[in-house]
Amino acid sequence: FIEELNNKGHHKVESFFDKDILLTLKDEVNSLIEKDEHVARKDQRNIVINQPLLNIETAAKIAFDDSLIKIATSFFGCVPAIGTCNLRKSMVNNLPNEGTYLFHRDFNSTVKILKFFFYLNDVSVNNGPFTYVEGSNRKMFNGWWLKHRWTDDEMSSIYGKDSIKKITANVGDLIMARTNGWHKGQKLLEGDRTMLTINYVVHPEMSSGISQPPSKRFRIKKEFYDSLPEWKKPVADFLVKV
Repeated sequence: FIEELNNKGHHKVESFFDKDILLTLKDEVNSLIEKDEHVARKDQRNIVINQPLLNIETAAKIAFDDSLIKIATSFFGCVPAIGTCNLRKSMVNNLPNEGTYLFHRDFNSTVKILKFFFYLNDVSVNNGPFTYVEGSNRKMFNGWWLKHRWTDDEMSSIYGKDSIKKITANVGDLIMARTNGWHKGQKLLEGDRTMLTINYVVHPEMSSGISQPPSKRFRIKKEFYDSLPEWKKPVADFLVKV
């Protein structure tokens, strides 16, 4: 899979993870939303859970899964650490595309970054698949730096329509991507989509070219960190223990 990740920028492994754990996480997310607890942002497009590794232990257990760490270690050639994590529910809306619904690149690292995606419900082309411009992690274009967000038509004219891949998957499948390539979340046409994303990096993630200070990093419970075997603890190097 490393070769495909490097060449195409993305890779999917079917039936990778225990569905029951992912469905438990989905239920926990819905419960927090119903109670309006640990909700960082809520609008017509998305409901975002605040500090998921701190507030939902199931999310932390997934992020520190042995298999994920082994994949990330193979990708980087060393033991990396978790940077940021996102847990959100996305809904159908009539708003224009903006933000992460337009093609963009991640600038969280000057080296490289590996992002894992877990759908917590089955995702077809109609309910918001992660969408990637295949091969764009290896090939930029003149003027790519002129703006941060680009439309479907612009990406199609530059890379070709066939290069734009809508990555559908079921609960239990694992999607991974080199998000220095162009990517976005596809706008939902029906239903909803709940998704967990986890970034692995080899230094604290950056913003505007500067490493994020501890005050802005993601958090984890110290008791969870203390319970990890010694070989896993470096994976939490960039997380704040509270």
